[in-house]
Amino acid sequence: MKENSKFRLLWVAVGVLLLLNISLLAWISFFSKMLPREPQRLFLETELKFDEKQAEAYRKLRHEHAEQMRSLRDGVKEMKEAYYADLDKTISEDSLKERAEKIEGRMVEADVITFKHFQQVREMCTPEQQKHFDEVIIELIRSLERPGPPRRGPHPEGMPPERR
Repeated sequence: MKENSKFRLLWVAVGVLLLLNISLLAWISFFSKMLPREPQRLFLETELKFDEKQAEAYRKLRHEHAEQMRSLRDGVKEMKEAYYADLDKTISEDSLKERAEKIEGRMVEADVITFKHFQQVREMCTPEQQKHFDEVIIELIRSLERPGPPRRGPHPEGMPPERR
């Protein structure tokens, strides 16, 4: 009988620990969603050491640029889908080139929008930040254009590794 009560005590202890673990996991997952998170600082924001006013203006510019680019990408995607949907048809070479040039025109438009965006970012910088911006921007553009698996922007610790 003594041995039976030892096992019962052991099972009660295991049950209590299990309930505590489940409660702790539920508490962490519930309250971690409620904690205010610091806004993630973006590469240029960090690299150029923007103050709060500049950071806010930069985020607004970046959001506007992203919206414009999303709209352009969606248009290009639709154009390409229409372009390749006609694989089963006989289409003249001139017509194919004309449609491809329209798609290319949209890509040129995206490059112009991106160029103007970076001009706006540069204008909001102090003269010292502008000097650093001029050094950093070429590497940033190169890192975004590298072939290979998709990247999530530049190296998280600053400049891309090959620059260091």
